[in-house]
Amino acid sequence: MVTRKIVLIGQAPSRTGKPSRPLASAKLAAICGLTTGQYLKKFRRLNVFNIWPGKNGKGDAFPLARARTRAARLAKNLICGQTVFVGIKTAEAFSFKSAPLRWRKFNGGKAAILPHPSGINRWWNDPDNKKRAKRFMRALG
Repeated sequence: MVTRKIVLIGQAPSRTGKPSRPLASAKLAAICGLTTGQYLKKFRRLNVFNIWPGKNGKGDAFPLARARTRAARLAKNLICGQTVFVGIKTAEAFSFKSAPLRWRKFNGGKAAILPHPSGINRWWNDPDNKKRAKRFMRALG
């Protein structure tokens, strides 16, 4: 039996992040309720961009037009699987819309959005949202 890893897709590595280790975040592992090692084994992790795109004045820049071009290429590898977009902007690059943590059909499989776990995302300020995210991520495959 072939088991597929769930794919997590983020925007880009941080300014200090390594392109060879996309979404290798202790914060995401904690959200999943996993050790970093378990997290790294459980998920296939990708970024739309391999380098940090820089700042736009309010936060990290994310050139959506370029991201959509890159997402079209990445989507070919996501057919019939489970995909979790880390951040609404990442989901927008793939023309995917949904409320956070809700599965919807995507590319012959299904996808959901996990709000971006950055310090500026206020969604995470609500303790109930944190609990929902942890339950959602722990329940994956």
